[in-house]
Amino acid sequence: MWNLFYIFVFIITSGSGAFEDNRPYKQPNDPSTRFQSPPPFNESYQFIVLTGGKVYGLPTNSNSETEYTCTPERKDVVIASGKILSIMDPSKTTAFIDSIRDSKLTILPISVQDHIVIPGLVDVHVHAIGGGGEQGPYSRTPESRLSQLINGGLTTIVGILGTDGVTRSLSSLLQKMKSLQHDGLTTWMWTGSYRIPIVTLTGSLQQDVLLIDKIIGAGELALSDHRSSWPSKDELKQLLSDVRVAGMLSGKAGVIHFHMGSAPTKIDLLWQILNETTIPIQHMYLTHMSSRGDALIEEAKKWIQVGGMCDFTADADVLNETATVETLNKFRAEKLPLKQISVSSDAYGSFPEYDSSGRLVSYSMGLPDLTLKTIQNLVLKYSWPIAEAIQFSTSNPATYLNLKGKGFLGEGYDADVLVLNETDLTPLYVIGRGQILKTPTWVKHDMFEQFSG
Repeated sequence: MWNLFYIFVFIITSGSGAFEDNRPYKQPNDPSTRFQSPPPFNESYQFIVLTGGKVYGLPTNSNSETEYTCTPERKDVVIASGKILSIMDPSKTTAFIDSIRDSKLTILPISVQDHIVIPGLVDVHVHAIGGGGEQGPYSRTPESRLSQLINGGLTTIVGILGTDGVTRSLSSLLQKMKSLQHDGLTTWMWTGSYRIPIVTLTGSLQQDVLLIDKIIGAGELALSDHRSSWPSKDELKQLLSDVRVAGMLSGKAGVIHFHMGSAPTKIDLLWQILNETTIPIQHMYLTHMSSRGDALIEEAKKWIQVGGMCDFTADADVLNETATVETLNKFRAEKLPLKQISVSSDAYGSFPEYDSSGRLVSYSMGLPDLTLKTIQNLVLKYSWPIAEAIQFSTSNPATYLNLKGKGFLGEGYDADVLVLNETDLTPLYVIGRGQILKTPTWVKHDMFEQFSG
């Protein structure tokens, strides 16, 4: 670890620009336009040390796969240059901090005594430029807000279009992703929308995935839904073949994120493609699988048992939903492979409810804190171990989508860190790529000057 430390010191002192000021731009006449962090984070620190916390999400290698260690560890987290420099034994932390101060480098120790330290949350399904519109132009949902994303504990998001691939554009989504990246989050996006032929930025699905860094696949392409274009099996084969090859050439996961409706056809076309071709199942990523009725939940069970990946949409309080938490409890009791499941928020997407004749009866919107609320529910209400509860929004999606540096807290990983209150699991600190994006409202500047080993 000390060799790595000296490398970091060399980078810092060599004027390489590794610590250039990448903080969010603030419009001087309108402070409400950006999320405002309280003092002392208007300063830049070359090292940040989180001390005294219970750290979850430490990686261990088992059978060539990265997994979590089973239990938390009392470790201090050292952050530098946007990365986790060390998961340090507390007995060494005081000497480390003293050595940094002696070298005239700036360091910020933060005591998070007894609180929960986990990886920042990954949300694979965020309508970052808004969604909806099923009830007419006035029902379009608003764009995402940085402060809401941060308060939901999200440090990595994947932006998406939905029903509307006409008046909502991929170019606008791409710009939004770049904006949120500038402000401290890590962002990717899906190309396409509900319908086939899919909309793209370059005119080709393969070129979008291969040539545009932020695009990791296509989605959300609707199946078995009354808003779907009801693609044929041959059309799906072609798209899956294209995204697989593009993923191979680009080094990305190369998947299609399928929006699943509640029609009786369920995922029949995808089963047929698996039986008739050699396209691997990992290129088919199914979402909304827990919230479309028991028949689709049974399909989800079969899908993950043969190695497929399912995404569950977090329960929405406004709709009094409990399907996702109930399904996770059921699958855990049946000892199904939970690593094959992610949970996303569907944030800023519309939540329309229809009656049996297809008439819209209610309308609401997903919020970005729903994934965190799922974790809170599992741990506080159903007594899940924290390491199990967080996997659906950390290690599982990061590993499946090949999001390098995400999903774990370990040396060399991106410094995406979420500190939760030990009592109610509400977020105290949110750190994205080494930038402190959220602090508790009660934090005072002078509290950060105090540190005892």
